[in-house]
Amino acid sequence: MSDRIVPIGDAMWNIRGSFRLFGLLDIGTQCSLVRLESGRFVMLDSYTLEGDVLDRVLALTDGGAALDAIVNLHPFHTVHVDAVARRFPEATLYGTRRHVEKSPDLPWATTRSDDPEMNGLFDEELRFMVPAGVQLIPADESVHAGSVLALHRPSRALHVDDTLTYIRLPLIGGLRFHPRLGPALEERPGAAADFRAWAGELAGICAEVDHLCTAHLRRLPKLSGEALAEAVRGALADAEPTLKAHAARWS
Repeated sequence: MSDRIVPIGDAMWNIRGSFRLFGLLDIGTQCSLVRLESGRFVMLDSYTLEGDVLDRVLALTDGGAALDAIVNLHPFHTVHVDAVARRFPEATLYGTRRHVEKSPDLPWATTRSDDPEMNGLFDEELRFMVPAGVQLIPADESVHAGSVLALHRPSRALHVDDTLTYIRLPLIGGLRFHPRLGPALEERPGAAADFRAWAGELAGICAEVDHLCTAHLRRLPKLSGEALAEAVRGALADAEPTLKAHAARWS
């Protein structure tokens, strides 16, 4: 899978990259570059840029001088963090607790990417959302359902890693919450209800979203507006047995 850059409107670029599962199956990965109204840039997630994609990013960001921040959103997407931080050393580096633990020698900002304080850092052009009722960094490192979602308001684009997945298969395909949502839910009463309420709020937000950027796809899903909102509601309906089982266990 060759890397490519996908323009999203005129103020966001989604980069489709390569990630090989067990070194064999390329399931892809992503990062996004957004231009703020100030003319400065923020990178969402880390991916090692090369070739034409790197040239394009450097051209947009004045050789990297205009890149203000790198915001790492998924605590288990850490492979490229060090390389990107080295490539853009002047950018403020944000990450979750796990990012910091994995790369303790990097100059991390004290604000974590899942902190509420992230909202408002970029003149409200970027909204960051953490799923309610979900362990962002569970002890079981095979559970990747939790991540920080980023909404770029000017582009009406939602950047999301594993929390929402899109599968291009007939019958069983479409938009889904991560298949390991169950073990990711917090071990307490009310966690399922909190996630359900959050997902309903997300569906409402998605009614105003024109572009959905999910991680593990070659092409972006063609979902927007009310169709995207309905797809999120459908994903929530599919997750309902998992949520009910969790609620019964913790009642």
